[in-house]
Amino acid sequence: MAFSHDLAEAGTAPERLEATASVEFHPDDGVRSSHIAVRGRVPGIDQDAFAEAARGASEGCPISGALKGNVHITVEAELES
Repeated sequence: MAFSHDLAEAGTAPERLEATASVEFHPDDGVRSSHIAVRGRVPGIDQDAFAEAARGASEGCPISGALKGNVHITVEAELES
């Protein structure tokens, strides 16, 4: 949601965004990592801008902020043509 909002605020509202998260969980340690993959169609930006916006949204996300320092979070962003 933060990603969609950030893109729209920058004047490049997405036509479509699809996100999935893969979480690594160990019974003794709990959640160790989360990998977020986002794919979308956003007119007016290139792949680099899309990836940078995804990273920025991840850093500003309240959920990511709550997990920071306890869970390794990675983000992969792919812009559709």
